[in-house]
Amino acid sequence: MIIGVLTRNPNGWASRELTRAIKSLGHEPLCFRFRDVVAFIGSDCFKAFVNNIDITKDLSAIIVRPFGRVSLDQAIYRIDLLYALEEQGVPIFNKPSAIERCVDKFRSLYIFKQHGLPVPKTIVTERSSLALRSSELLNSKFIVFKPMFGSRGHGSTRFILSDRDVLWEVTRTLQFTRHTIYLQEYIEHGGMDIRVFVLGYRVLAAMVRRAPSGSWKTNIARGGAPIPLKKVDPEVEDLAIKAAKVLECEVAGVDIIKTKEGMYVLEVNSQPGWHGLQSAHPDIDIAMEIVKYVVSKARS
Repeated sequence: MIIGVLTRNPNGWASRELTRAIKSLGHEPLCFRFRDVVAFIGSDCFKAFVNNIDITKDLSAIIVRPFGRVSLDQAIYRIDLLYALEEQGVPIFNKPSAIERCVDKFRSLYIFKQHGLPVPKTIVTERSSLALRSSELLNSKFIVFKPMFGSRGHGSTRFILSDRDVLWEVTRTLQFTRHTIYLQEYIEHGGMDIRVFVLGYRVLAAMVRRAPSGSWKTNIARGGAPIPLKKVDPEVEDLAIKAAKVLECEVAGVDIIKTKEGMYVLEVNSQPGWHGLQSAHPDIDIAMEIVKYVVSKARS
């Protein structure tokens, strides 16, 4: 089998780990970037080439890594290309519909709510005056601004709700630059949250992420410390699996906060990194488990 790894950085740690695992299982890896693909549409055919390889026919499966920073037309084209490859019979992990749901915070939060999963109170609007007028609904001392599309904690900022001048300036700027205003209650988490890695709708591994001193962000990319969670609370496990299932996300990094009042799902990452998780669980070869799962679902 030829297993594709669609990545913005073929030399990145995750790409190298996946390549190693693919080779170890006796298969051939093909690492490529979206910009390496030429899509051809004729009246009677669709083909997509990387060099001389027709990936619609020659690949048994494709593992999709994060897009990185892209323009709107690049994002639309890349998702459309994944849909086209899927429709040509190439198994995609994660499938484009799951990537779409996970990357859009508003959409994923709404889906969680529709399925009865606990989520933080959130306000989304395009007008700064409406954002300030509605912010009291959050009933929180602190509120968090988040980009609608984003990951690794980039762009998320915490403000004091009573500091109306600052909130006005920030929301006005977002409106002026034609950004959607996404406000969420800040849930006190003691500087810790839980990252659960779900593979094939079962929990593979989990860790507690502890924020660095002086910060409230727990993301490993922002300096958070990974603490192995050897035994996952059944309630946490159940919530993580449900969150992955409702988004149809087969390879998922689920972020959960556990408080005295209960648990909350923050988001599901459809293209999760696992460097920190791997360091917390040296006994589990996470890349190997991902590739084994993909191979089990690949076309022959």
